[in-house]
Amino acid sequence: MRIFISSSIFAGLLIGIAGLVFLNVGGLGGAVLFAFGLMCVTTCKALLFTGKAGFLPYKESMQLIPMVLLNAVGCLVTAYIAMQATNPKMLSTLDTIMAAREAASWYNLLIASIGTGVIVTLAVYGVRKGSYLPLLYGVPVFIMCGLPHSIADAFYYWVAILNGDFATWMIVGWLMSVIGNYIGCNLPRWCMGKEFAV
Repeated sequence: MRIFISSSIFAGLLIGIAGLVFLNVGGLGGAVLFAFGLMCVTTCKALLFTGKAGFLPYKESMQLIPMVLLNAVGCLVTAYIAMQATNPKMLSTLDTIMAAREAASWYNLLIASIGTGVIVTLAVYGVRKGSYLPLLYGVPVFIMCGLPHSIADAFYYWVAILNGDFATWMIVGWLMSVIGNYIGCNLPRWCMGKEFAV
């Protein structure tokens, strides 16, 4: 249990670091550097919701609930670190992300998040098969397409909240990204069946 808790928090912290890089660099460069977070997650075998949702046996899927919540706790730690080193570029990029999330309907966020789930699962699948290329390409793809990643969004929401910008729509938005990511993470094995050998 202790390892489950610490590994889940650590995974969130790593994705938070990736989100912090993206906020400070932005654009394609920031999207590429974001991949560092997921590379560290896979290398350390940390328990990331989107890294496990498409691979866990269905009978074990209930552990995804505490995992995603603990990932969010890890993001809070990184968000607190980020607020100690704020700069105008970071907050400007954050404002753009928050405006896009707020403007989207719950349905839009749910459907868009499915795309991220598919990409992340295929990226992790590639690593499990011995190649980091799907990860190195996949992460910038979902970021540049503006597709929500539930754990990265948890980090962005925490930074906004710590900056004094809490709004109730963030809770619904985050829940839609979690559900959408879960659906997307499972699409590869639902569609490929036995060909999706893990």
